[in-house]
Amino acid sequence: MSKQLLLLLTLLTLPFYNVKSEEAFYTCQTFYTQEPSFFLHTVERGQTVYSISVMYNVSVEDIYKLNPASRVVIRIGDTLKIPQESGSYLYHTIQPKETLYGLAQKYFMKGEDIIAANPGLSVETFLIGKIIRIPTNMVTTPIEGGNEDLNRLKTNSLLSRVFSQDEVNTINIALLLPFGLKENLQTKNLMVEYLEGFLMAINVVKKAGVSVNLQVYDIGAGTGEISTILKNGKMKEIHLLIGGLYDNQIRMLSRFSKENGISYVIPFTSQTDEPFNNPNIFQVNMPQSNRHSKASYGFIKKYAKDNIIIVTDETGANNKSEFIDCLTQDLQDKNIPYQTVSLGGNFQNSVKGLLSSYQNNVIVPSDDSTKVLSKMIPALKNLLDSQPNLSLTLFGYPAWQVYSARYSNDFARLNATFYAYFYSDPNSSDAKTFYSNFYKTYSRRLGDTFPKYGMLGYDTGLYFIRLINNFGSHFGDRVNDLRYTGIQSDFYFERLNNWSGFINTNLYMVNYNSDNSITKSFIK
Repeated sequence: MSKQLLLLLTLLTLPFYNVKSEEAFYTCQTFYTQEPSFFLHTVERGQTVYSISVMYNVSVEDIYKLNPASRVVIRIGDTLKIPQESGSYLYHTIQPKETLYGLAQKYFMKGEDIIAANPGLSVETFLIGKIIRIPTNMVTTPIEGGNEDLNRLKTNSLLSRVFSQDEVNTINIALLLPFGLKENLQTKNLMVEYLEGFLMAINVVKKAGVSVNLQVYDIGAGTGEISTILKNGKMKEIHLLIGGLYDNQIRMLSRFSKENGISYVIPFTSQTDEPFNNPNIFQVNMPQSNRHSKASYGFIKKYAKDNIIIVTDETGANNKSEFIDCLTQDLQDKNIPYQTVSLGGNFQNSVKGLLSSYQNNVIVPSDDSTKVLSKMIPALKNLLDSQPNLSLTLFGYPAWQVYSARYSNDFARLNATFYAYFYSDPNSSDAKTFYSNFYKTYSRRLGDTFPKYGMLGYDTGLYFIRLINNFGSHFGDRVNDLRYTGIQSDFYFERLNNWSGFINTNLYMVNYNSDNSITKSFIK
């Protein structure tokens, strides 16, 4: 064991006051003074105190203690003190002029050790202010001897590493879902429909000469079946793992994925913490806090110069209050004016007094229900009838696509726009073709749900199979290099931090045009 490694291990296990030697005292003093009891985290879009606590494996209360104001609200750009817990990792904020080689020398380890703890670290992400993990429990012998300039060059070049692409002749996929649920027939039908869409995707790629071996498992509502399945040695040979519906199932599959270096797709839930600490995860459904934040960003980008009017319901029907809170906070932070009005008995006259004759007027309800729409739409149409030159937009929510058959003409009249993370225009040629092929294949129609689970299975299957076929089984660094236009889902994956997995951050703006056509655009 090298002298430096022995010294570091000693420092990690002995109290500071027990260090006697002059050399050890100096190194220990440097180590502890440069890594205080807390580090600083800059709040990014979509983050909450809870998500930050999960990211760093500390409690929400510990963050509150160091940052009392965070109990009330946190904003993008705020700096929070995060307790530096003793454990497997230290968290280091990259400083000006720091390099990977310099950090490796500082923490007595090889650059490869730091890279292994931060799979997302690259030239693009090694930035001032970004935080990386230092693996104190995996310290290896640092680079010693030789030409220092050459050592520095080799270490820093790790950030520009090019991943080798493994050739996959037959793509092995395991799909684990509760197909036989006795407790919930509706959920069972959705799982079956997802599988059917996935099988349609496999048929498409097989016609193009791609070989796929799909293993399908019914895992029920618990984890007992999963435990038995994962003991099968063949499971370690798969290239892609998809599935899990409940939290305990997702945790078990995530652990298997992490231990065996297998890419894992979480197809449904948006409410899981697993992506924070498993670099192999790809979460298809964006977490709600990220969704609201990105939708607010897209709204401001599009309507910042318009007359914004937020409508609240005096009866308490405000089920989108979290989005409204996010939106109003962003508007205030950017000094963009907005007005509020209550959806009461005199709504038409109340909102009339707030309208602008020289700006577009954007009306934003705080609830996505048909009850609220049925109150607002007649009043807004009356205002348009009485003021033909009035420019007006009704802005809303993903659930509105479920009401499209009922309200499509009204949406077109009111220039309605809503954000959506899944969307399929039923009048598009691709959607019509899919509906037709699904019916021909299974002799029944897709379920009347949002999203359409058959389309979700199809888009997810086609996207990830093509990723593996093009880039190999370790496709994480190439996940956004595939050009894919989905029928209902598109994909743009981003890491939550330098050591996390990926979440799909794709979000649409869907607009009903006056000619009853529909335009879908990406929020970039």
